[in-house]
Amino acid sequence: MSSNKYRASRLFELLINTIKLLFNRMASWVETYAFSPNNLRTAMFWLAAFVTGLVSVGYASAFRWGETYFYSVIEKNHFLIWIFPPVCFFASWFLIRKVSPEAGGSGIRKVLAANDLTQKHHNVAVHRLLSLKTGLVKIASSLICLLGGGAIGREGPTLQISAAIFHFFGRLTRRFNTSQNLRPWIVTGAAAGLASAFNTPLGGIVYAIEELGMANFERLKIPLFAAIIVAGLVSQWLLGSYLYLGFPKLLSPDLSFLPLAVLIGVAGGLLGAIFAKILVYSVQKLKSIKRVSVAAGFALGSGLLMALLIFLDHRAAGTGRDVIADLLFNGQTASPGLFLVRFASTVVSYLSGAAAGIFAPSLAIGATLGSIVANWVDSPHANLMVLLGMIAFLTGVTRTPFTAFVLVLEMTDRHSAIFPMMLAAMAASSSAFLIDKRSFYEIMRQRLVSEAMESDAPPQKNAVSKAQKPKHDDHNKDQSSIENPESHLSH
Repeated sequence: MSSNKYRASRLFELLINTIKLLFNRMASWVETYAFSPNNLRTAMFWLAAFVTGLVSVGYASAFRWGETYFYSVIEKNHFLIWIFPPVCFFASWFLIRKVSPEAGGSGIRKVLAANDLTQKHHNVAVHRLLSLKTGLVKIASSLICLLGGGAIGREGPTLQISAAIFHFFGRLTRRFNTSQNLRPWIVTGAAAGLASAFNTPLGGIVYAIEELGMANFERLKIPLFAAIIVAGLVSQWLLGSYLYLGFPKLLSPDLSFLPLAVLIGVAGGLLGAIFAKILVYSVQKLKSIKRVSVAAGFALGSGLLMALLIFLDHRAAGTGRDVIADLLFNGQTASPGLFLVRFASTVVSYLSGAAAGIFAPSLAIGATLGSIVANWVDSPHANLMVLLGMIAFLTGVTRTPFTAFVLVLEMTDRHSAIFPMMLAAMAASSSAFLIDKRSFYEIMRQRLVSEAMESDAPPQKNAVSKAQKPKHDDHNKDQSSIENPESHLSH
């Protein structure tokens, strides 16, 4: 009887030890593989891409609603043209001024600056540019401006918002892996944001390489592709498979059309560079405004000027996507007046101090340019010239010819026109250098980086030399003055 009890106890002890061994091995496997730095980073990348897709779709839907709501209001009550723009422009500026100055303006230059500052280890400045608060204020301010008829886009803000989301998950990952570099998260987030904003995955990849400077593309290509795929699939899951600009009818161009492609490229590149030059010069002048009352008055004045432009032509308001659609699908032609109105409204909206993207409005301005040239030369390729104008003007502003033509190519799925598109992009990039060798985003990025480094610099002490001190004060301590430069990241 005792021997049976002994055997039972031994078997029970053996069973317990086996369970412990299996548990320890399972815990070791989980610790080694499930929570390994590489696997954890991959999971966080996918989660960030999923959230980016959701936010991008929600932001796009809200943007479309805001644009439609403004038009419906002014159609019923025309006098509201003089009320909505100044009120909304002021409210949008006030939100930026009081809550998050880093959310103002276009988002692309903020992402570029954050990318550079990450390499320089200015983490405080990077966090200000890419905090979740900044992203939320960016959404709110841009929607308020759009409700006032602002000629703004959501694509640039989407890049900053997406980069902020990825930056947040990257910071979470650093808690488990302190050596984690945040630069890949910023680059990947921006690329995923552009891809989901336009439904252009190839455009997101090309943009990451061309504009954000992916020196380590070979090492980061898998996370980049995965993030763009996940964000794009979420967007298509919620909105369905679609082309941003639809499928316009194009006649097959022959070799005789190529000189026109070069002409549009040169004209669009020059005008795009002039547009960028105006913005750079104006932003620099506005930085000299120190009094809040003057800045508030300028925001109100911008709203009133926007109201005047909308009164002259209601197509001055909004992203310009409807203008492009009318030119491509409804047989309309643009006049020089429409070009000037869209040009001026985009400048006014951007300089108001609101969160305002210029990516989509630049495409609309370029579309009107292409239509004008097609009308002047009486070309049967009017739709193609509209697309080339979009590519050329955007290239003149951003100096990213590959991104410009790939985006328009994916937006329309018209591969038969790929060579004229490439030719127009090259001509635009070359002609833009005659105005300025640097793009708008590059100039603004360098300013942001310089200002951030100055604001985060350690205090400087100005010691008084002993030769300048009176003899009876030799026992006193040296005096010092501490300089605390203010941050100007809002400009």
